[in-house]
Amino acid sequence: MPAWAQPPVLSANGVNYQGQWLQADQVQAFYGVPFAQPPVDDLRWQAPRPLHDVGPTAGRVLAHATQFAAACYQGPHIANWYRGVVESFGGDPDTVLQPPVAEDCLYLNIWAPAGAEPGSLPVIVYVHGGSNKGGFSFEPNYHGEHLAAQGVVVVSVAYRLGIFGFFSHPELQQSNFALLDIAAALRWVKAHVSAVGGDAGNITLVGESAGGNNIIHLIASDSSPELFQRAVVQSAGWAMDSRVTRAASLVTGEQADADLAGGKGLAALRQVSAQALLEHAERMALEFDPVVDGDTVTAPVADWLVSAGPLPDLLIGSNADEWKMYLDESASLTQWFEDSGLTPDQIAALSYELGEAALADERSALDRLITAQQFVCPSLALARQTRAAGAASYVYLFARQRAGEQAATMGAYHGAELPYVFNTHDSWLPTSAVDHAITERMMRAWLNFAAQGDPNPVSGDGLMWPEFDQRSLAYRLDTTDAVLPHRDSRLCQLLRL
Repeated sequence: MPAWAQPPVLSANGVNYQGQWLQADQVQAFYGVPFAQPPVDDLRWQAPRPLHDVGPTAGRVLAHATQFAAACYQGPHIANWYRGVVESFGGDPDTVLQPPVAEDCLYLNIWAPAGAEPGSLPVIVYVHGGSNKGGFSFEPNYHGEHLAAQGVVVVSVAYRLGIFGFFSHPELQQSNFALLDIAAALRWVKAHVSAVGGDAGNITLVGESAGGNNIIHLIASDSSPELFQRAVVQSAGWAMDSRVTRAASLVTGEQADADLAGGKGLAALRQVSAQALLEHAERMALEFDPVVDGDTVTAPVADWLVSAGPLPDLLIGSNADEWKMYLDESASLTQWFEDSGLTPDQIAALSYELGEAALADERSALDRLITAQQFVCPSLALARQTRAAGAASYVYLFARQRAGEQAATMGAYHGAELPYVFNTHDSWLPTSAVDHAITERMMRAWLNFAAQGDPNPVSGDGLMWPEFDQRSLAYRLDTTDAVLPHRDSRLCQLLRL
């Protein structure tokens, strides 16, 4: 009887989780598997606690793992983002639905090839983006069955968001509960992934945008060497410049206490409803970033790296037009230069570097400058630090622009690379044979890196992706791939980043 005649079962914490077969029975999938106790009531704003093991009765305990769990508590931020992108490409924004949300949200999803020997496969753990106030582990672009079919175990994890995931209070020692959640998920993966073929000693942490930002902060953590061996950071370089202090974060925490609990302290604040907390955060227009709390994050990333010990191998990059979709109609290049604090000589040199054609298209020039400042330059800085620390370091520039007039207004936008990494091209995206070819190359590079710390094929066939060095070489992913000095390395020198 073939293995797929019965649903796959994963045993963990004394529970048998019954999953399902995908990809014509070649991939087993488990959805909504808990990795920590629910962080509700008195456990709100505490480090995640391990699950209780039910012990010797495990054979009689069965849980269905065929539906995704609720997303971590959030507003419509990420759903609205997707609706905007869908509409920009001429699709129906009403097809984007807001998932159910709950504070009880510490669950993960697993996709693994059928029949793999225990401990034989590399593991990719994916951390979603969403500005640390939205997003969920089962967004359609993050489904891992296509990657898993290529010979890797894929795990997508949830973590607390917004005021639930990043919160400082005088009665709390820690502030970065989201980072603690991700670390707890990694510990669960290390303990149980061999049951579906994964190698607990070969884990690559992959994340985009805020997910990549959180990964960079986890790299700057004393526990990172034990949790993962490699990292892929997509469009998140700004983490290198993050300097959110506990003192500043305490101001917002104490304000929440005063507004919602009458200043009665943490116990009273824990009794406030999740919806009231969310509405407070939205009313105050709070932004969320890892906090230097002296516990989970002991120093700003850039400072920590100066004396860092071993670092994980790194594959890092950004997209050509990260900021174009966020520019409003009033955006002014002149105003940006005035607000930048740059000297007249720097501005003149930057203008020369951009060229007359770029300056004539003000939105494109602004997009390139902000993309360089926020994404490219700090990413290159982290790549250099990683290489200097003796780890492998590879840089990419994703520049593929979809076909059509609507796509031309978006360029290679923030998040555009995700369907290529996971082979999850949405129906509303114009997708051609060219896009499928890029998908195949990107999937293989990411998988090679996860397997061996090198995106190049073992055979050495095809265009070789060199390690990042003083020449600032980057792999340009586009209609035709190329290896070139990063197009914005000179801008970074002029911006002094």
